[in-house]
Amino acid sequence: MNINIRRQDDITILDLQGNLVLGEAVSTFRDQIHDLLSAGVKKIVVNLTGVPFVDSSGIGAMVGAHTALETSGGRCKFCCAQPRVVQVLKLTRMLEVFDMYEKESTALASFGAGS
Repeated sequence: MNINIRRQDDITILDLQGNLVLGEAVSTFRDQIHDLLSAGVKKIVVNLTGVPFVDSSGIGAMVGAHTALETSGGRCKFCCAQPRVVQVLKLTRMLEVFDMYEKESTALASFGAGS
């Protein structure tokens, strides 16, 4: 799992590359979220364009990121999921939990003023 970090204004964007699955990939993602929270980041967009597959551990890591940001008064939004990932999230009913957007620009705009 490779993670590229970008910033747009006060929003941090994580570009994930690789399968989000049990093991090093999930650990890397969780550690990155933890580091950003420790640094005071409150707005994160996770771009899933480069994630072809997610397993139950990956979904758990996404839930953890979502929950950790909400608990700290922030927001974690996801975008650009590939069809296979969307299908898994639908089957597990996680699309009802996550703020998921088709485009990164829409996810960024969804923070709006005062979000």
